[in-house]
Amino acid sequence: MLFGNSVFANWLPVGTVDYTWGPFHIYTITLYSENGQYQPNQRPLMLTLNYAKPVEGKNFAITLKKELSNIAPQIPAETQDLWAKKLEQTLPDFQPKDLLNYIALDDTGYFVLNDTVLEPKFGSEFNQAFLDIWLSPQSSFKRLQSKLLGENKTEQPSDYPTPPRQLETAPVENESKDPQPLPHTPGLNGSQSAEAS
Repeated sequence: MLFGNSVFANWLPVGTVDYTWGPFHIYTITLYSENGQYQPNQRPLMLTLNYAKPVEGKNFAITLKKELSNIAPQIPAETQDLWAKKLEQTLPDFQPKDLLNYIALDDTGYFVLNDTVLEPKFGSEFNQAFLDIWLSPQSSFKRLQSKLLGENKTEQPSDYPTPPRQLETAPVENESKDPQPLPHTPGLNGSQSAEAS
């Protein structure tokens, strides 16, 4: 599904931080809101992953499944399994300079790879759990949070990664195109620990 003419959000960066695995820079993650600030349960929000290394979509989906299970243990196992299947269907392999955006609205959310909306959409429960992977006080990536939430922000707006376009807050339904997976790329072991640089 490609972007068409619609109302676009005025995304402003909240914070940004590098995600590393050992000595390797895997991606830079940036949090956006419409006012450049973050409050719990705020919508809309967008998380952008700017890839620096090739990552297999399947491995990333497996990593997300583990993190979702840890961050949202109250969600029934059946729902978690459904999320995992949808993630495996949705996420292609990633190449350096790919931008994976997740846009969280009040009652739905969806991924955008570069300029292409990836189907299917996700519900509000997934929205919160996905954001909590990085934003919750119980997150296993708490070391990333200070920069991601813009605390003691020192960067100027021009220093932040810019979304490929002013991404809209709702996908357009009238131009559909099935996204094709990218070619196979070397995977990274998602079970390894990560740290911020």
